[in-house]
Amino acid sequence: MNRGDLFTVYLNGVMITVCVVGTYHEEYTGEEMAVLAVVSQENIVHIPLTELDALFPAKKYLH
Repeated sequence: MNRGDLFTVYLNGVMITVCVVGTYHEEYTGEEMAVLAVVSQENIVHIPLTELDALFPAKKYLH
């Protein structure tokens, strides 16, 4: 699993799309954990990286 990967899973019989936001190692067990975001298929937008500055000026957000 890599950051940005999208995949579809069935949860309680409902199909949902999930995006990998990041990963980290759990402090106590050392187990690798994934940070996931649930994505609505209707809201997915594909934008070239070169155009992101116009949408999210660097001074307006922090990561």
